Amino acid sequence: MGFLDIIPKMELSFIEDGAHEIMLTNEISKTFGLNLSSQDSREIIIARNTTLKDYGRIEVDTEITRKIIMQFCSSPYIQQDDYMETIIEIQDLFHYIKNELDDNIGDDELIEKLADLYNYKCFGVFELLEGRETENIIRQYKFGDDYDQELKEEIDELN
Repeated sequence: MGFLDIIPKMELSFIEDGAHEIMLTNEISKTFGLNLSSQDSREIIIARNTTLKDYGRIEVDTEITRKIIMQFCSSPYIQQDDYMETIIEIQDLFHYIKNELDDNIGDDELIEKLADLYNYKCFGVFELLEGRETENIIRQYKFGDDYDQELKEEIDELN
């Protein structure tokens, strides 16, 4: 067996390890009626790896994906039948924004902002989050727009 024969097995091992870590989020998400199967978890990790490669990013663990899951699993707009796809879309959007802003926004801050927008401004419509709201986030961080204060005021009004 040559070195090149080992690479696919190593990649498979990383996928399985990451999927196992993702499965651990079910302990919390099941309280919201959401559960990721082992196949769902593998697909999330495979999509994550593709996204990272496409954006030229590196992550050494699944922490970002797990944080996204933990932040979004309580959303009233995510149902079991679209749970996996929504997580994949959110993690892709997360990395897109991080690239656009040259990492000038913290991971936790961005994840929380995306969840607030998804729940309180987009009401679960991913296309609004991906389009209008993503551009607003990018504009805010690049040009110092007051968008963040407006969002906080809108969320306070809804609560």
